[in-house]
Amino acid sequence: MTSPDEIWILCDSRSAIQHLSDWTNVGDKTSVSILKNLKELSQQHEIYFQWIPSHIGLFGNDTADLLAKEGVTEDLMSRRTLTFSEIFSKTKSLIQELWKTPPTHPWYNRQAPGGALSIKADRVVQTTISRLASGHIRGLSFHLGQKIYENCTKCNLVQATPDHLLFCAGLDRENIYSSPLLVYDFLRTLGLMDLV
Repeated sequence: MTSPDEIWILCDSRSAIQHLSDWTNVGDKTSVSILKNLKELSQQHEIYFQWIPSHIGLFGNDTADLLAKEGVTEDLMSRRTLTFSEIFSKTKSLIQELWKTPPTHPWYNRQAPGGALSIKADRVVQTTISRLASGHIRGLSFHLGQKIYENCTKCNLVQATPDHLLFCAGLDRENIYSSPLLVYDFLRTLGLMDLV
């Protein structure tokens, strides 16, 4: 016989009892809420957990299982906030899915031995086009963590970013991949080679 100061919680889920007993590592909202309620109850009552094996023919066990299944099917997710660990887990899963999705950049699926650009030209041309495609041009410097480009020698109005150099030459980024020698010739003719 139990005293009025005792609360017995009968449970057929050993893993649930073990999860709550390791209370220092509990991070999900439901378990934190249960532990909070247990703490409040334990101020006036002694609380005991008793594991009861399931599916062994105990009276009332089937009814308890049925009620538990009904409780699980209720839509509780829309009424609760997520904990940090739940948000972290969902974010990590999303990032992993994004990581598995291949990029859609026009240069990503290009097939060529030794790299994405296939240029039958000397090393100077290959280096120039590769620098322009990657954005690592000679006119780029860093100051206090900021990218700083030299001014464009053709228009002297704006910084000579790779996109601006292409714009000044009347070209666009796709021309780097479709006709790299044309891009090189335009940059050389316009006197922009010192920036690339």
